Amino acid sequence: MSKVMNATSTATVDTEISTSSSVRGLTLIGNGGKIPDGSGSFQDGIVVKDNFKLSNITVTLTDLEHTWVGDVVARLSHVETGTVVDLFRRPGQPQFSSSGYSSDLNGNYSFNDDFAGNFNDAAAANDVIPSGEYAALQALLVFKGMSSSGTWELLINDCSAGDSGCLGSWSLELA
Repeated sequence: MSKVMNATSTATVDTEISTSSSVRGLTLIGNGGKIPDGSGSFQDGIVVKDNFKLSNITVTLTDLEHTWVGDVVARLSHVETGTVVDLFRRPGQPQFSSSGYSSDLNGNYSFNDDFAGNFNDAAAANDVIPSGEYAALQALLVFKGMSSSGTWELLINDCSAGDSGCLGSWSLELA
């Protein structure tokens, strides 16, 4: 009787894995809801427990629907610092008319300082503002270097009665 032995060889490879606590990324999803017509506002907060210095922020409004965009203000705030940025503010008002542009919102809209799209120009040129990537009206750069932790709040306000809307959800991407 013969015995067969299998030999297993092993090798050791030195590998260096680079880790850094300064480079982080996080995407968080917030709630949607009805945007009250002409009074009050939609508000939703996301609480971030991770603490790292911000270098980039993207805010995405998913399934945002509203007639007459000239009525609408969307803003992001970091509650603890009181820092507020307008993503868009009543496009076309007052330069076009006191009521702003009559374009409708019906899509997904992302805002980041690196995006080239101009939301106001899109509102001026289209009956329905196309889904897409847009630069925020005010630079999200004001959050750069701040701590990611805290409460981030989205506020959408309908400033004039007669048109209503809703938001499916929103996301906050922090890096």
